[in-house]
Amino acid sequence: MTKVDVVTAHVVPRLRLQLVASERISKGEVIVRSNEREVQQDRTWRTLQVGENRHLRNEFLNFADHSCDPNAVLDSDKLTLIAVREIRQGEAVTFFYPGSEVELSQSFECQCGADQCLKQIRGGFYLTPDQMRWVLHKGYATNFMKRHFERLLESRPRPEARIS
Repeated sequence: MTKVDVVTAHVVPRLRLQLVASERISKGEVIVRSNEREVQQDRTWRTLQVGENRHLRNEFLNFADHSCDPNAVLDSDKLTLIAVREIRQGEAVTFFYPGSEVELSQSFECQCGADQCLKQIRGGFYLTPDQMRWVLHKGYATNFMKRHFERLLESRPRPEARIS
């Protein structure tokens, strides 16, 4: 039994499908469980990067929307989508796309409305160092991307404050 459904979202001017909670989902609860058979080498706009040349294609994850203030995060090691806060019944399930992708196969303009909205979503490697730190602090990055962000941040030292 799953606590999510794929439903038609009425977004003007087009209809689209999205993943929504069919009942309340608690923080820390697994929302979608995938398996190794769903991992492929090729990246598409319907896959999520879970490692070097490892891309997950799952029928439910195809319909999870992006948000710059998501309610779920992808565990790239366990191939699961986990709630990072309580998700109400009927609420769309979202995660932070740049936290799971080096580079999206199709970039897009974000319209999530979050206070910290990035506006243009292209992938994790397009984030500024401050944005990478923010993603790490919030816990929005997969383990795969977390390792990349930490490596990139180590190679870019923070500017030192000037003392006058």
